[in-house]
Amino acid sequence: MVALTEAGRAKNVSLARTAVRARTLVLAAIALILMGYAARGLLPEALYVWPDSLRVPLQAKANSWLDQLLRHTQIFDRPLRAWTRDFGEVLGIPMRFIQNLLANGWNYSDASGNRATVPPLPWLVIAAVCAAVSWLVSGVRLALFTLATFVYFGLIGLWNEAMLTLASVTVCIALGVVIGLVAGIALWRWPRLEAVLTPIFDVMQTIPPFSYLVPVLILFGFGPVSALVATLIFALPPMARATAYALRRVPASILELSEMTGANFMQLQRKILLSSARTDLLLGLNQLVMMSLAMVILASMIGAGGLGGEVLKALQTLRFGRGLEAGFAITLMAINLYSVGHAVATRRPNHAAGPENRRRLFVAGAFVTVCVVVALLHPAFRQFPEAWTLSSSDVMAQGVAWLNGNLGWVFEAFHTFTTLWVLRPLLAFLQGIGWFPMALALILLAFAVGRPRLAILSTLTVLSVAAIGYWNLSMITLHLVIAGTLLSLLIGVPVGILAASSPRVHAVTSAIVTMLQTLPSFVYLIPIVMLLGPGDVSGMLAIAIYAMATTIRYVSHALKEVDGAILEAADIFGASPWQTFCKVRMPLAWPGLVLALNQTLMMAVGMVVITVLIGSRGLELETIEAIAKVEAGRSLVAGLTISALAILIDRFLNAAATRGFPGHPQKVSS
Repeated sequence: MVALTEAGRAKNVSLARTAVRARTLVLAAIALILMGYAARGLLPEALYVWPDSLRVPLQAKANSWLDQLLRHTQIFDRPLRAWTRDFGEVLGIPMRFIQNLLANGWNYSDASGNRATVPPLPWLVIAAVCAAVSWLVSGVRLALFTLATFVYFGLIGLWNEAMLTLASVTVCIALGVVIGLVAGIALWRWPRLEAVLTPIFDVMQTIPPFSYLVPVLILFGFGPVSALVATLIFALPPMARATAYALRRVPASILELSEMTGANFMQLQRKILLSSARTDLLLGLNQLVMMSLAMVILASMIGAGGLGGEVLKALQTLRFGRGLEAGFAITLMAINLYSVGHAVATRRPNHAAGPENRRRLFVAGAFVTVCVVVALLHPAFRQFPEAWTLSSSDVMAQGVAWLNGNLGWVFEAFHTFTTLWVLRPLLAFLQGIGWFPMALALILLAFAVGRPRLAILSTLTVLSVAAIGYWNLSMITLHLVIAGTLLSLLIGVPVGILAASSPRVHAVTSAIVTMLQTLPSFVYLIPIVMLLGPGDVSGMLAIAIYAMATTIRYVSHALKEVDGAILEAADIFGASPWQTFCKVRMPLAWPGLVLALNQTLMMAVGMVVITVLIGSRGLELETIEAIAKVEAGRSLVAGLTISALAILIDRFLNAAATRGFPGHPQKVSS
């Protein structure tokens, strides 16, 4: 017992010393940044701005290298583009079939040369089939929601656009699930692959999709297939990571049981492991669905069309009502697809319910048959009549005009205050630090969180960004990310705390968060620009709104996951609610709160590229200008720079989370 007590005391002393050392290094890093900012003009300017004579022309070299790779590479005497476009044709077969089935129909010529058309399925039949499937896998509530969703598509006059989006997203989700499962199983079976695939997945998730649009267009051409490939690059990593995570959480006893039963590899995966891990796999499915639909607007820029194209047109013409209608259609589609997938994944087979299942199939078949007959008898149920459509565009436009007329002074005051007292001072401070003081400060912070390798990574990142001439542009991008993140935290953290403490608030915020997470980010831009005008203030606000849903969800989850028994113990010992919250709940929820900050920053980085459409001018503008000039290498370098900054932030925050609450070393019981 004495030995255990001495060991516990020694452990506590060691932890206390580590905390003091970490705090000292953090304070030293802050002091170094402030000194570097204050000493500008006294120290050599080369420590702040990389000399032009030493600049590395990476952008030009990347342009040349990518042009050689994409346009002049040959495989078996055929250009690389020919192979990729042939592959794209194969990839596009199921998508084109579904698009023709749901929206376009088929055009063909008969033996006499007369052109004929086979129309797509009637809208009533499509809605009935989808509602019947929802009823079979889940129940009446999901069936009614599905039916209402499809009727909404018709009522707002976007039926064909919604069907085109549904076709492309369905194929993307199917491919993403298959490829993600295979990649996740490979990560689980061969752990050494993680060292190779994790950095690749990090880049795929953090690099702006704009950055690789030019290479994708060169390889696959303009059209839905290019949009499918670009969407898969963006949406695939969460599914693969969730699969690997789910398989690693399967108890060892289940693996031992599979060996005892003599299951082969495929049986082990399909009937045992994936079945046991289905709950965790749903996280990956959710992210795959949401991220696929988040790409529909960018995909429309390279030929996908659909609802994304409608939102893009609304943004270009500042039609807030139309953009909101199309954005809400995307939201409903996302919720519906995930709900059906969730119901299928969590459904358990019940062999005793054979007669009941046959009865349900008969009822569903009868319902669809009746709808087919109705559609054949009345043309209004084949193609949605234009007379039935509704629009809220005028009402929305009048609402925005009223706000501008009556509260314009409020928006102007907010714009002026934010510009003069937040964004400009923050940008001046970041640009005044310089690359060299920043590199030294990051080294100290890396040692403070106990990650020597992170010191090397941060140094290489800062040196690379400065050497290629992107330091000032990076600071412009970073100041928008920081400002948007701070605003998101300022609003999202209190709301998340309230949601964790009140079931009613949680129910309301959960619905709002789901809508914010699925509503396309482009939709936020329209009213913001109409009220505040283009510029950095609008970009900051758009970033904050986009990231706020993540802040609320993660903060609420972190605080609710704190063990209730520990909170009860604090109450028993006489702690006040405020003491319990500050000294018990917050420290215990620290890793989850750091994760909330991490994910908020990642969402902010993801949104910052889109703000170029409303006047931001950092690395995101570099990316768009490179696309306009068809400079694939320059666009990719700018995107990779944003990705490197995001990964660096992610690594520091993850390291901080694993170290525990700063200055509060965990006590070791004696």
